[in-house]
Amino acid sequence: MRRLGDDITLADLELDPDPIMARLRADEPVCWVPALEMWLVTRWDDVAFMEAHPELFSAATEPSLLARALGPNMLTCDPPEHTRLQQIMQPPFQPGGRSGSFVSDELASIADTLLDTVDPAGFDLMADYAQLLSAGALATVLGLDHHGYDQMWEWCTGLCADIANFGNDPKLAQAGEIAKASLGEAITRRIADSAVDDTAISWFVRDGATPEEIVNNVRLMISGGINEPRDGIGLVIHVVLSRPDLRSEIEASPAKLRRLIEEVFRVYTPVGTVTRQATRDLELAGVSIRQGDLVSGVLRSVNLDETHWTDPTEIDLDRREGSHAAFALGAHRCLGEWLGRQEVRVGVERILARFPELRMADGADVEIRGFEFRGPRAMFVTTSPSP
Repeated sequence: MRRLGDDITLADLELDPDPIMARLRADEPVCWVPALEMWLVTRWDDVAFMEAHPELFSAATEPSLLARALGPNMLTCDPPEHTRLQQIMQPPFQPGGRSGSFVSDELASIADTLLDTVDPAGFDLMADYAQLLSAGALATVLGLDHHGYDQMWEWCTGLCADIANFGNDPKLAQAGEIAKASLGEAITRRIADSAVDDTAISWFVRDGATPEEIVNNVRLMISGGINEPRDGIGLVIHVVLSRPDLRSEIEASPAKLRRLIEEVFRVYTPVGTVTRQATRDLELAGVSIRQGDLVSGVLRSVNLDETHWTDPTEIDLDRREGSHAAFALGAHRCLGEWLGRQEVRVGVERILARFPELRMADGADVEIRGFEFRGPRAMFVTTSPSP
């Protein structure tokens, strides 16, 4: 019997996964997809069960796109090893660590400096602002800012090309290898020169992480910690500029911007999946899964699950249905989520304050693409009032 997954292609998922995920949630919520050689799990309760049971669904998968692209890291292991690494590496990304002082003292200044350089008549918000702000923020917190924001973005794009390389494209794999090696050398030099300061890499050294652990996990931080806030800034601005009702609401009540950010993260979910491996023959939602099968929880799908959310595709600034899964669920929840949220908030606040007449450039069309990493490819805006 032919299954829905037999007709799913990576190209279709890259173009627009939402209608595919909606059909899977309705008819085959646990679905084998031959093109990906893994199961896709698309409902909230089933993904939450996976994340609550690492003894059944292990993060230490073989093969692993994450381990291939980055080296073994905290997202490719289970507790207690994951717990040890998380305890070492999370503090700098909390309000009481380097991220806290950076957000309060430096983030807005970086945003303003970037806005000083754009052409008010028209610029690409993604390339000229969002990605540079995200890259600069993480570079500063890590202690790699002397390499420059463009270099950070180049490393990020190379790593992410291989992480999302479900089809094993050799060109994407090569791009990933080049970024992996170059970044590894830069981190290794930073470890050797580590000063007694409050940057994250210095913290990792002092707290006992090995050089290999630092290199691999900083690669992980760069691959996810730049893309998600970059796309978050772009997606929130896209919503604000295309929804005058929501723009008016946050202008009347600025505190609601935080709610808008959360709803945008939920509806668009810039990072798409978490992949696990079945440790034994088992059943999930009545479907038999064999030991060794790869099982991917689709975060973008669970954030739109009709059984978990009321009107899930609607952005509702008064929604009170609990937290979303854009930063994952369970033990492997993103350790940089606090910093990422602040980057999006400050990035959006500063550009709207600086350019209150900000609007889409005439004829501009925002293309949102991607399955594993999803966001606007470009967003051309102008600061001049509508004619």
